[in-house]
Amino acid sequence: MTRAFILLVGGVLLIASAAVGEDVGTVAAVRGTASVGRGDVRTAAAVGMPVQLGDQLSTGADGQLRVLFRDDSVVDLSESSSLVVDQQVFDPAGGTFTSLLKLVGGKARSLVSEYYRNPGAAYQIETPTAVAGVRGTSFLVAYDPDADATEVIGIHGQIEVRSLAARAAGTVYVTEQETTTVSRGQAPTAPELMNEQLFRREVEGLELISLGSLGGLAATSPLKAGANVPAPDRAPSVSGQAGQLGRDNLRNAGDVAGQPLPIAGATRGSLGVPF
Repeated sequence: MTRAFILLVGGVLLIASAAVGEDVGTVAAVRGTASVGRGDVRTAAAVGMPVQLGDQLSTGADGQLRVLFRDDSVVDLSESSSLVVDQQVFDPAGGTFTSLLKLVGGKARSLVSEYYRNPGAAYQIETPTAVAGVRGTSFLVAYDPDADATEVIGIHGQIEVRSLAARAAGTVYVTEQETTTVSRGQAPTAPELMNEQLFRREVEGLELISLGSLGGLAATSPLKAGANVPAPDRAPSVSGQAGQLGRDNLRNAGDVAGQPLPIAGATRGSLGVPF
């Protein structure tokens, strides 16, 4: 093994390690039990806490969690859910936008920013049985480990769904109020229009922590609001990156937790969230 090869491998590992520690989002709202796992350390989630590449976001039986990412996309986690931030490339200057989130179990709703309408952009949520990919839309993904099956529900726009198994050929597209199910090793089922009442029940299961829908929750179990987070505890902006606003110019993610977020038409930094 040559010295040059050793140096090359070491450099690759160093770059990978640096990427894993990159700040890519901020905890914007928390209800009940929720945590952020980083390596062997698991920390109780709090508004303003930075989320890094490689983090595992988890909620307890009474928990819900919202994360606002640097690309202005939002993920809401339902109770008893776990999701890993696997990949995210956000490069407006180069026109490169890639996001891959892995849902280990439970339910997650994504509200995808307009950046992913660009040609070549890719936003995906992967489960042990399926991959759901979109551009500029919102959708819900639920994975049931007991049934070893994934359900994808369209909320707005069009969602591309395929099996994680390469041998299970076939891709389907679901739109608003449509659903498909992907069992292990099987192709997605044909999209079906959901009953209105069932659709509302599924979607509104996350309304307590969803955009602009915090009123009922605040009355019973107030969210930890950004206004209650002292400035030193606010997530710092990433240093050394061109075009990034300084921390003093940004608001805490919690400051927008109870407000509708301008996902459509949003531009980098328009939400005023520190990274």
